[in-house]
Amino acid sequence: MTYDTLVYDTLVKEAKDLPEDLIEQVIEFMRFLKLSKEQTKHSISNNMTFHRSVNPLADELIAIAEDFDETPECFKEYI
Repeated sequence: MTYDTLVYDTLVKEAKDLPEDLIEQVIEFMRFLKLSKEQTKHSISNNMTFHRSVNPLADELIAIAEDFDETPECFKEYI
């Protein structure tokens, strides 16, 4: 059994137990991964190819305010 066959069999086996809506999400995520991979590859005019990071801030700390999920004061009258 080749590695590819084993991987595909594992994908099918894992997907069998999922409800239909989750299978759709998995398919969409797989398409997203393929698209992300294609978008990170760029070509320069002299036919050289380079890759860029999907997340340029991945090595840096990103801070989010404690009240990030709270409704701003100006919108509270609408709720």
